[in-house]
Amino acid sequence: MEYKMAYGQGYKSLGLPEQNVAAVINPKFPRAADPGALVEAALHNPIASPALDQLIKVKRPGRVAVIVNDHTRPTPHDYMLPILLRELNHAGISNDAITLVVATGAHRGNTAAESQISLGTAASRCAIVNHNCRSTDLIDMGVLSNGVHLHINPLVAEAELVILTGMIAPHELAGFSGGRKSILPGIAGIEAITANHSLLTRGGIGTGKLDGNPVHRLMMEAMQVVKPDFILNVVADTQNLPVHAVAGDPEKAWLAGTKLCRDSTKVRNIITADIAFTSAGGYPRDINLYQTIKPMRSVAKFIKEGGTLVMFARCNEGAGNAVLEQWVHEAASPFELTSRLQKQFVLGGHKAHLLAELVGKVNVVLVSDMLAQSVRQFFMESAQSPEEALQLVTKKHGSDFKAVVIPWAGLIITENKYAW
Repeated sequence: MEYKMAYGQGYKSLGLPEQNVAAVINPKFPRAADPGALVEAALHNPIASPALDQLIKVKRPGRVAVIVNDHTRPTPHDYMLPILLRELNHAGISNDAITLVVATGAHRGNTAAESQISLGTAASRCAIVNHNCRSTDLIDMGVLSNGVHLHINPLVAEAELVILTGMIAPHELAGFSGGRKSILPGIAGIEAITANHSLLTRGGIGTGKLDGNPVHRLMMEAMQVVKPDFILNVVADTQNLPVHAVAGDPEKAWLAGTKLCRDSTKVRNIITADIAFTSAGGYPRDINLYQTIKPMRSVAKFIKEGGTLVMFARCNEGAGNAVLEQWVHEAASPFELTSRLQKQFVLGGHKAHLLAELVGKVNVVLVSDMLAQSVRQFFMESAQSPEEALQLVTKKHGSDFKAVVIPWAGLIITENKYAW
């Protein structure tokens, strides 16, 4: 059998004997005949909120901040922003009054070319500003319940109307992306971002997990402090086409969207296989190892302890994070990564810890553009092709292995098998 595994902006073809495949696991997204119509309907039928034009009549904003995702997220902005801007224009808001604030969190900012690709036609209509979490101009919004000051981007703090946009998808730390993530980490200061990520060491996190999740809880608190006015979020399928859209109250509309996302992405974990063949989902989900670690951990829950995970991820930007790369290069074993994080939490080091937990449970074979020597430094085996990966797992597990094939690792929610 041949399976197409997303890789960069294309695919790798994986050939597996049919008798070796125990299951093929995919999300179950509905078909959207007209994604744009979905977005428009959501804007005209907001959840627990007046419509945008009514908000604008009341607030009469002179400055509007629309928070958008950065280039590392496959957000279908082209189906969202033109319709949102049209609604704002019809309500009397000119493009000159609108700033697209790129929610970089702790990532680097978009280049002009990346914004053009990521934001589509909207990139030429409005001012675009990358958030800088280390800027000295951030506005102090007060102290959160964890004792850390929440600083946010001044364009958001000083806008008379703040709109969150984004995509709702499974997320290992936050449960789901979208919604409150536009605020924290999106346009927050490095102190709050670091403190929020550090909560992963307390447990309670997990893909699709909101109840008892401390990372999610602090994100919600930060959003309640900032009080954005409106949200437009979508659930997108494997081709990044919107299949659901929600708009309105930033909390209630987003929670409604998470239910729709869960319905499409949750699968029963009835298989425990020797091997999982999976893909991070192609560009931009697989631009670097930093982004790829999250979907690898989700798929590991389908594998027997000591089994092998084969991940297809181009990683054309390499590790993608200097701290992650430094920590791994300085560690003689995965255990040292977790021990180091326990002594002092450092953003970027947390991904090294998550990788250490992963490779402590399963073997990982990475099919990527990274040099084999570099991959091995991250405690993984390297394969330059699907054929080489198949040879490696056959040598380890024998020719009668049982495997699951999961083409879209980042779009799956399953029961949390391991307490990590």
